[in-house]
Amino acid sequence: MRCLASRACRRRRSASTPKHPPGRVSPLPALGGAQKNRFMPSTWTLDAPAAGQAVSSAAVHGLLEVASAPLSAARLLRAVQQVVPVQYLSLVAFHRHTPELIEGSSQHTHDRDVVAECFAIYRRRYFRSDSVMRMADHVGSRPAREVAVLHCRADELPVAGWRDDIYVRERLTERFTLLHAPTPGAVQAIHLYRDDRQGFFQPSEIAQLLALAPLLRQAHHAALQVGAVVADRQAQVAQAERRLSQLAPVLSPRERAVCARIACGLSADGIAADLDVAPSTVVTLRKRAYLKLAELGLPADRMRLARWLG
Repeated sequence: MRCLASRACRRRRSASTPKHPPGRVSPLPALGGAQKNRFMPSTWTLDAPAAGQAVSSAAVHGLLEVASAPLSAARLLRAVQQVVPVQYLSLVAFHRHTPELIEGSSQHTHDRDVVAECFAIYRRRYFRSDSVMRMADHVGSRPAREVAVLHCRADELPVAGWRDDIYVRERLTERFTLLHAPTPGAVQAIHLYRDDRQGFFQPSEIAQLLALAPLLRQAHHAALQVGAVVADRQAQVAQAERRLSQLAPVLSPRERAVCARIACGLSADGIAADLDVAPSTVVTLRKRAYLKLAELGLPADRMRLARWLG
């Protein structure tokens, strides 16, 4: 056990695990029989970036992009790509000891959803054999600031069918997993996958990912919070629109949409972005709506709309 972070880091790896071969690798050969592999995956627990590892300004910019918007697998993948190349990223939540795919993203465009297809096979047949499941139980009881990391090569998978059905079929070489609990007991995972075009993670790349992991956890957590705020605002807007349709049916759907967002505190620019129209269009719709509301003796300004529909 050796320290890889300024405050907390624990690592476990079998002494017999070979070093990762450099460069490209060939498709993995099939294993004969479903047997437990003698190799064990590496695991770490961190609550601060690894000492001596700097994160590039491009990666920081990517993390800020992740943190400033609702959770997106594509944005997370772009941020990670600023540090090390990976082929696929999947976001997974755990409910009652069962993994659920939130979203996946790929470095390249495919004519099929590789992440969803592989996850369906994994969830149907193999997730109970995954070390991530046991780690998720542990992470759920740990402080929210911690992130657990598991690095597993294809030849370390305990079930041959899992390796053949997913890793060999899609030419995947390994998986790097980050686990944390945004809220107590609510564990989520960020899985990073490489294929044979990118080869194995080199020790320097693993060190870079360990430096990134706590920062990625923070960005992921912030994105979840932004998503919760957006979802709450969307619910408020929907409720305001329903009330307007009942109380002021004279308004057109667009006028109603604008007034509902005004009542919920959005600016003209915010409404324009939300409705994908020009700010000048929002101003025009607002004027029309206010005239109609005033003719009916109903609130026709921001403050009174907020009180009326709040």
